[in-house]
Amino acid sequence: MTTIKPRAGIRLSVAEFLDLPDTEDKCKMELDDGELYIMPRPRLVHNFLSLWLAWHVLNYFQNFPEPPADLFQDVIVDVFSDGRYLFAPDLIIVLREREAILSDRMVMGAPDIVVEVLSDDRNRDLVHIRRIYAEAGVLEYWPIDPRDDTVTQLELQNGAYVERAVLGVNDVLTTSLLPGIFNHRRRPPREE
Repeated sequence: MTTIKPRAGIRLSVAEFLDLPDTEDKCKMELDDGELYIMPRPRLVHNFLSLWLAWHVLNYFQNFPEPPADLFQDVIVDVFSDGRYLFAPDLIIVLREREAILSDRMVMGAPDIVVEVLSDDRNRDLVHIRRIYAEAGVLEYWPIDPRDDTVTQLELQNGAYVERAVLGVNDVLTTSLLPGIFNHRRRPPREE
């Protein structure tokens, strides 16, 4: 199996990106304005927080005979459906009435909700990607900060995100899209 080493300036088409082999070290790869972006796989706390929220969302969906949305983890999202930005958010939620954007290999368009556990490249998550999601029309963006166990709920209004809430342990995240789905109480030990 081929190992892909992080390098700047590698430009790829969508087809070339989708044909990249899995890397031996399981790096996470995205296409950012046509340029390959390689980052390390998430740490333990990153995975924990992502799975914890996914668990709550899936439990919420169990309250419906027909779930109101689909939840996906670590899938490729072609944000503008034009191949410029192929991101792999931690979680996405696509409302049932918009399931036409789901294809066999990726999501072709802006999901309704994107959840991102903040990585070491916080500026990318909080500034660059936030701007792109707003331009693409992602209705809500929820960055989770593992440093202080908070979720910032950003809601799209007039083409920009407005902060609705910063939620901590024992708070409940509510949204008009999916009311009352987030509540987390524990996490693995902090890294020193």
